[in-house]
This record gives sequence, C-alpha cells and structure tokens, in this order.
Amino acid sequence: MSPDRLTLTRAEAIRRRKEEEQKRREKLTQKRVQVAEPPSAPPADRPTQVAPRVSPTVARSRFRARYDVAAMPLREQVRPQTSTRWQGAAFSLPKITFGPRWFSLLLVIACVLMLYFYVTEPVFLAQEAVILGNGRVSAQEINTVLGIRNRPAAFLNPAQIEYNIRASFPEIYGAYVQVELPARVTITVVERQPVAAWQQDGQVLWVDAQGYAFPPRGEAAGLITVNATGSPPAPEADPSQTVGARPFLRPELSAAIATLAPQIPEGATLVYDPKYGLGWSDPRGWQAYFGNNNQNMHVKLLVYQALVENLTARGVQPTVINVEYPDAPFYRISKND
Repeated sequence: MSPDRLTLTRAEAIRRRKEEEQKRREKLTQKRVQVAEPPSAPPADRPTQVAPRVSPTVARSRFRARYDVAAMPLREQVRPQTSTRWQGAAFSLPKITFGPRWFSLLLVIACVLMLYFYVTEPVFLAQEAVILGNGRVSAQEINTVLGIRNRPAAFLNPAQIEYNIRASFPEIYGAYVQVELPARVTITVVERQPVAAWQQDGQVLWVDAQGYAFPPRGEAAGLITVNATGSPPAPEADPSQTVGARPFLRPELSAAIATLAPQIPEGATLVYDPKYGLGWSDPRGWQAYFGNNNQNMHVKLLVYQALVENLTARGVQPTVINVEYPDAPFYRISKND
C-alpha cells in the first residue's frame, strides 16, 4: 500500500466522521420506535387519566425521513365545548330601537288607512252632481251620463266627466267640473244658443251662430226657420274633434242668416237654394235671393229695395229677384225665363 493511502486526507476524515454520526442516529432511532411494555394498572380507588397514544415522529433530512401518525383521543377526553355566551344569545330578544324607519312605517300605515276610508266611507262617495248653467238640458239627464254615483270623490276624473257630457249632449258647448272633498261635485255647463231651425228632407236641426248643428231640445224663443231645398256647402271640420256638435254651415252663411232675419217681410219665411243661396219667399209672390255669404249684405238689401220699388212702379210682377252680386242684379218674370 502506498504511503499516500496511509495518510487520510481532510475530506476523507470528514466523510468518515459523518458516517459514524449517521450510524449513531440510526441506533437511537431504533430504540425509540420499540414499543414499550404497557404499564401496570393503577389502583381501583384512584382512577388515572390515560393519555392518547401518539405514534412517534421520525424525521430525516437528506438521510432522514419524517412520518406523521394521527392519533384519536380517548372518549373520556372528548368533552363538549359549551359557551356561556352562545347559550345566552339563543334565548335573548332583539333590542328594539325607534328611528326614522319607524316614522316611515307609521306614515305608510296612516296613508293606507286614509285611502281605505276614502274608498269605503259613504261620506267620501259621490252621489249626484250640482248642475249650473243648464237651460234646455235638465240636471237629471246630465247626472245619468256622468257615471259618478257611489264612486270615491278623490278618484273622479274631471276631464272624463266633461267628455261624457259633451259626447251625450251635442248642444252643450263645454263643461267646467269641480270636485270638492268629501264628496261634492259641481258642474257648470255652457249650452249652445240656436239662431235658426234648418228644415231639410223632413228633418229639423238647430244651428247656432257659429254654424254648429245639434238636435232640437226644449224651447227656443225667437228661432228663425230656414226651409232648404238642398244641402249647404260643407264647412271645414276639425279632424281632432271626436265628440260634440259638428259644423254644419259655414260661418259666413250663419252670419247671413242672422243679418237677414230682422229684414224678413211680415209673413215671409227664409229659404235656401243650393244654386242661389239664402233668401226668403216674399208674400207678394216672388223669391228673393242674397247669396251664400254675409259680404256687403247691407248693400244687397238697398239694391233689393230699389229694385222692388222700380218693378212695382212699372207694374212688373217678378218670380225671382237675385241680388247676390249687387253690381249685377237680375229678376225673372216667369219660371221659364
């Protein structure tokens, strides 16, 4: 063996020392893992608590391995953990505090009760409305179409009430509805005032100064009767109008009726012809026509009076006198002319 092999190097000395230490650790480990013999039973009069068996833990680093063994505790050592705080909370009541939410709840309850009284109490239920301004239409007839009987006054819709009135009575121009608590309804109506009774094809319509027509109802003093042989020119209608009276005569024709009515000779009646317009049947034996509008009506009347005087002075008996155009009036002696 060479002398170099007899002399240990420093690295070999360290390695041998580690090997010897590793052998010692293994011997100690073998002694620990040996199961110890059970101890002798303690005396019966003095019980002792037995600790749970816990397996040893073996740990190693590079040359060691670690083993963890779980051990169950004994039944005697398992005690239910009770909490005094938990038991007290299980039987305690919530603490009630008064704040803004309670005020809101009381306000909601009050509103619900008030609404209930408005709906159910008879003092808040409407029965019949007080009608003002009516003349030809009776209050009972108006109340039958309102639809307010035994309804809560707080829920009535004035616009709907006015709509029902105008849809049922064309002769009513408008209605002002006022609802007062607890249950008072006041309605002020405005009726159309007829100026003429238009007779055509066996039917009669009343016409006001604006040319709106509606069925006759009741009595109307000083009403002018117009006997028509045909329909008048159609006026412009409002497409948005759904209820109420409809326009029947043009405004200028209605104005002409109002102007001619005081000038009608005694015993004469107003007539309307689709070709010649408005006029009257003179009791002296002719038909007088003044056109379809009220323009220059005073001039037309003067020309008519002058023409009648001239024909009477000459002994001419006309059948038709037309002054629709005052600058070019004409007359006819016979119906065939």
